[in-house]
Amino acid sequence: MKYELYIDVFFLLNFFLDTLLLLLIRRVLKCTATHLRLLMGGAFGAGMTCILTVLPGIPVWLKLFAGYGMISICMIRISFRQMDRIQVLRTSVYLYGFAFLFGGILHFLTTWFPLFREYGIGVLGVCTTGAFLYGSFSLWHEKRNRKQENGLLPVILLWKGNIQQLTALVDTGNRLYEPIGGKPVSILEKSAAEALFGEGGPEMLRAIPFHSIGKAHGILEGCELTEMIVTGEHEKIRIEKPMVGLFDGKLSADGAYQMILHPTLTKKQEESV
Repeated sequence: MKYELYIDVFFLLNFFLDTLLLLLIRRVLKCTATHLRLLMGGAFGAGMTCILTVLPGIPVWLKLFAGYGMISICMIRISFRQMDRIQVLRTSVYLYGFAFLFGGILHFLTTWFPLFREYGIGVLGVCTTGAFLYGSFSLWHEKRNRKQENGLLPVILLWKGNIQQLTALVDTGNRLYEPIGGKPVSILEKSAAEALFGEGGPEMLRAIPFHSIGKAHGILEGCELTEMIVTGEHEKIRIEKPMVGLFDGKLSADGAYQMILHPTLTKKQEESV
């Protein structure tokens, strides 16, 4: 039995599904990636799948190894370039899992629903089903994350060669921004800042106005650090020249954390291509 393969339709279908899976991974794992890099990853996966499909003489085992191994890993590396090897392998498991789940849902629809079984799900049906599932899962995942958004994360602060490791609280109530440049401001205990600065502190401090309960107007001393590295569950987020406000006192009564992160610093950071 012979089948006609329309390579342009085959490419577009794979491109749509691969990009959809990468978008889902970015949302679930909170990875950093621009839309352009996700499109590049999806295009690479679709293009390589087309090449493996049309080239004659390639053994089946090699196609399986390339399709389920190397191509998927390369897609992840292209889309999420800040991941290390362990994170790439872990992300590939999510990619296979989402693809398997999506394939199972399509099989269920074509088996149990007469409309899909009679007319075939087709390209439009696959794309529509994929978009609907992505939207539904994203909505559920967003609601779930709202309950877990506040948490403690390891943070590394860098200042002119000095390094300080501490624990930070992600606080959605932190709405501080530096008034001149508009940078988000995290709050750091002054004692932790002094340990980081050592003998040479910043030459110029900035005034950061704030409002809090019991204090309608206040001023925090602020400064720019060299770099900050926030260690999330699946990746490390690097923030160059982060702005911190220095708090004279203890942020946590039991010493559980020494810093309050601005919530925007833990969300997806758009990276340059």
